[in-house]
Amino acid sequence: MVTCTLVGAHDQTKAAPTSGESPGERLSSRHHSRPEDKEQVQSLFANPEVWRHTVFLVMYDENDGYFDHVVPPSPPAGTPEEFVDGQPIGLGNRVPLWVISPWSRGGWVNSQVFDHTSVLRFLERVTGVREPNISQWRRAVCGDLTSCFDFTRPDFSVPVLPDTRELVEHADAAMELPAVELPAPGAQVMPTQESGGTRPHRRLPYRPWADVAVDRATGKVTCTLANEGTAAFHFTVFPNTARPFAGTPFTVAQHSTAAYVWDAIRTGGRYDFTVHGADGFVCRFAGTVVGVGQDDIAVPRVTAVLESSDPDNASVELRLGNDGGTAVRLTLAPNDFGGTARTQLVGPREQVTLTWPTDDGRYDITITADGNTGFARRYAGTVHAAPDASAATAA
Repeated sequence: MVTCTLVGAHDQTKAAPTSGESPGERLSSRHHSRPEDKEQVQSLFANPEVWRHTVFLVMYDENDGYFDHVVPPSPPAGTPEEFVDGQPIGLGNRVPLWVISPWSRGGWVNSQVFDHTSVLRFLERVTGVREPNISQWRRAVCGDLTSCFDFTRPDFSVPVLPDTRELVEHADAAMELPAVELPAPGAQVMPTQESGGTRPHRRLPYRPWADVAVDRATGKVTCTLANEGTAAFHFTVFPNTARPFAGTPFTVAQHSTAAYVWDAIRTGGRYDFTVHGADGFVCRFAGTVVGVGQDDIAVPRVTAVLESSDPDNASVELRLGNDGGTAVRLTLAPNDFGGTARTQLVGPREQVTLTWPTDDGRYDITITADGNTGFARRYAGTVHAAPDASAATAA
């Protein structure tokens, strides 16, 4: 039997307590090195039998996120139980969640979409009692936390908590530093990722894909949003030019597709939009629609296929085509992870197939064409092995 201890970090939108901090604040704040502030976790360790049956969850509320660059899923218009006065009620900005238990040790990262109802659904799995106030859309989009665990490989030993007093001293000293001056427009530079490698990530039920087909006769660019995973996947499409910057949400059921259509006739032949999803999934499609019969120029075409569901052997098959009458030079560049930058010349009405590697299942590549058409394709995401059902079964 698994028992749960829940600690929610203090919601700063409510009135602050007159004395002391909430349990979540004490555990997660800069003062958490004090012995009395570790009692919540250490009390579990003090009784090995309790520790053997406990999942300890520390959840932050929205104001603890400070900043996040990931746009949360939003329900499509008309989704039952997800709108109030015409406005969607979720999801909120992404915030941290700590999962502390014998079945989640090892520094694992989980990138599945969860929200506060995920905790209720985890309790459903533990207790067998169904919560009636969770919408079907939210059940489809958000997981139930079981992918955070491997119940087949527990580690019941008691970990030693680090002494964080030195880090707290640095944090306290930083509060006395002068305010940071905002850089002049155009003077900002991309920060450098700190060293330290990567953490292992849990298997997820996701296998999203997106690609486009350009109809030169009608000027329509159709993006197919595909989900070959075992859970629903939420896509958000953002225009990068011509149209107002607003996301169009698509929730795609497992083994299903949806379509987003850009009418390039309305935008002077140009198109440029980006598809975002969970777990680092990003695709960008940009270019200019060349009309039928205009064959005296290059007309680049790129499609991609994700090969294999094994992260160790997965690759992206790139089909580089040219439907025009002159050659085109395509540049393939890795934004991160595996692959080496290269160029590929594609002759008139030719197609070349290349294989792009992944790095531990991750890939991120951009293909551009010479000339002034603005042609670009980006494919980024993660390949996961099929989830192990036995590892996610609470016993």
